[in-house]
Amino acid sequence: MNKHKEYDLPSVRLNAGMYALTKLSAAGLTFMLISLLTLGIPHTDGVPEGWPTSVPYAIYAYGLPAALAADALLRIFRSSSLVPALVLYAAAGFGAGLWLASEQGGDTLSCGIAGICVLLLFRLAQLAGERQPLLLPVFALFVPLLCLVLF
Repeated sequence: MNKHKEYDLPSVRLNAGMYALTKLSAAGLTFMLISLLTLGIPHTDGVPEGWPTSVPYAIYAYGLPAALAADALLRIFRSSSLVPALVLYAAAGFGAGLWLASEQGGDTLSCGIAGICVLLLFRLAQLAGERQPLLLPVFALFVPLLCLVLF
């Protein structure tokens, strides 16, 4: 006789792990895309000219917490449609840009606008990662290791 009941509920640990993997993958893909976009900008000590901090530090230290906060608010409001998510991500991106400017000494308006662009790109990278789950480990694990080695 089986003492364990069969439940049709998904594992909480599995869902949390996939969420974390998706977020880290989105951060890695965002870093790769922004790095490709800034190839033509002169760099000094790993920081693009005119930027208050390095790209990986800005994404992982400011963008990732802002994306987590935006996801928490989306969960609280129980919204799953794309337009409210993009609006909330844009607001969180502006907040992340202001946070970065206040701590790193950048221009508030340009950092706020850059934060909006980065977090919208972050959201699109997250959606792309959810559609191509085989790429999640590549961007979630190997890109941060590459950042540690190179920067």
